[in-house]
Amino acid sequence: MILVVKGGQWAGTAVAVVLETKVRERLMRTAASAKSGVRAVLRAQIVFSAADARANGAITRESAVSGNTVRKWRRRFAVLGIDGLRDAERSGRPKVYGPDVRVATATSEPPHPEATWSHRSIAERVAGTCFAPVSSPPGRPDPGGSGPDTAQGPQPARPARHHGLLAARLRRVRALS
Repeated sequence: MILVVKGGQWAGTAVAVVLETKVRERLMRTAASAKSGVRAVLRAQIVFSAADARANGAITRESAVSGNTVRKWRRRFAVLGIDGLRDAERSGRPKVYGPDVRVATATSEPPHPEATWSHRSIAERVAGTCFAPVSSPPGRPDPGGSGPDTAQGPQPARPARHHGLLAARLRRVRALS
């Protein structure tokens, strides 16, 4: 890849992109593949348009994305090459549970009598993998099925106020691990 800068950043001119043959072929495969993600295809199209010396405004109208998006991917490709089109690492709090716990939960059988996993049931299962137990809200059966409320039969759905309690418990559990 060759980087050619016309003018300067202060002049408001865009970074010109010149594609090498191998990079162009790889981007063409990405753009044409049915298995490529929508984001990857959009980024490849932006780079192709930039390589054709199109203005950012024209690329914005063609791609139906914001000018900031076009400038971002054009600049990242010019600086980092094809690796610049990948998603950058996200900042923020690291994951509490590793991929082994999350995958094991998602691929296991959902709790009886459910046919599929819900967000709540996944959270309860994952929270149960750490050292601190998560107790059930008042009036709800123990997830393990050994609590005093299990003999009472089906319980009514949790009122909305219990959603906040569950979130608070999950935060406490995560803080302990």
